[in-house]
Amino acid sequence: MASRPSRWDAMERTHAMPEYEVVLYYTGFLFRTVQADNEQSAILKAREELNAPCNRGAFVQRFEPIIETLVPCYVGDSARLKTRE
Repeated sequence: MASRPSRWDAMERTHAMPEYEVVLYYTGFLFRTVQADNEQSAILKAREELNAPCNRGAFVQRFEPIIETLVPCYVGDSARLKTRE
């Protein structure tokens, strides 16, 4: 049995809705192990390692682990009306 069209489906057919560019904000964590003299030095060293120039493959490998820790952060979500260029 086919489902009944929703009210939104009917509206889309009769009225062209505007398009919006939407940015959904997520946060995540990268865990690194570094040797350092203190906490501040450890943080700086980990940042330097991640920010070092690299090729695309290495970049993706550096940030793959963050995918497992992503969580939505709704306060950062935004949308703006897409303008015709």
